[in-house]
Amino acid sequence: MTETLTGKDPYSQLAALLDYPHDDISAKIEEAINIISGHTEYPREVSDSLKEFKKENAEMSLDDLQGVYSYTFEMSSDYSLDLGSHILEGFKRSGNLVHIKTMYRRFEFPFESLSKGELPDHLPLVLRFLAFVKDEQVKKDFRMDFVIRALEKLNKNFQQNQDNPYRHVITAVYKIIDRDVKEVK
Repeated sequence: MTETLTGKDPYSQLAALLDYPHDDISAKIEEAINIISGHTEYPREVSDSLKEFKKENAEMSLDDLQGVYSYTFEMSSDYSLDLGSHILEGFKRSGNLVHIKTMYRRFEFPFESLSKGELPDHLPLVLRFLAFVKDEQVKKDFRMDFVIRALEKLNKNFQQNQDNPYRHVITAVYKIIDRDVKEVK
């Protein structure tokens, strides 16, 4: 189980880049570029976006990147990693959170140990679940019914924030999910 949660698949790699950055962020970026570049089914823009993230990361200190991360994802609702906040409100959102958590339990996804207090629709958790679950129909439905809709909004918000290095990671996630949604229709 641990292998699939820290795996060599694109979803796990992108999830790792969206965790709070630590000293190993440069190594994580390099690994993500290497692994995702090997997946020729994804558009070149994905690898190019991650290379831009690598370049911008190299130009700032870890303290600065941590500050950007906190300001971006924790202090602005427009850029929240809680996907449901971009497309659902009130009871619809809370119902969706319950649905996602129930799905995690049904497939024995270790949400409780991975969440670290985050909501079930937190993008890194969603990506780790998509890497974890083996049921292709569940992946397809989750991506089409929820993930891509929220990512479209989040990606659009980042297009208006061209100074933020995380726009490259969000673009990469969006391009991969978009390709996977179109591929399995």
